[in-house]
Amino acid sequence: MHRYLYRGVNPELYKRTNGQLLPKAVGEPFKKATYFGGDWYFGDGSVLGESERNAVVQHQRDSNKNLTSGISTTPIFDNAKRYATHNGTYSSGYIYKIDTELLQVHGVSHYAVAEHATMPTIPGDEEIILAAKDFGSLPAGIVLEVLEI
Repeated sequence: MHRYLYRGVNPELYKRTNGQLLPKAVGEPFKKATYFGGDWYFGDGSVLGESERNAVVQHQRDSNKNLTSGISTTPIFDNAKRYATHNGTYSSGYIYKIDTELLQVHGVSHYAVAEHATMPTIPGDEEIILAAKDFGSLPAGIVLEVLEI
């Protein structure tokens, strides 16, 4: 795994979360169910039933539709910058620099999308999804700095 991960957020989200890295589904275990007739695709990496693997696949596909307690990150700074500004929609944004060597100490699980989804939605992000042990905000102790760009 890369030593550093980055999370880009726009100024509105930064203000709304008071600078915390909050997931969209606070308090829910990082698991999702896949069942026949549900929203999954043959060969996408999903497995029947409830699992972390399904949460990864669904989260990376559309985290606005598939709410989880995970938070997307990337080891690529320029990609985080693009997310922070929404491709230039915002003139500024914030980038969190996360030290992966501090994840285990703080009880944060990490999931490499490429290891779970057979065809990642955005392969160029090399997305890593992080989830806190209490399924809430990521601990401030893993964040080395927050850069305003």
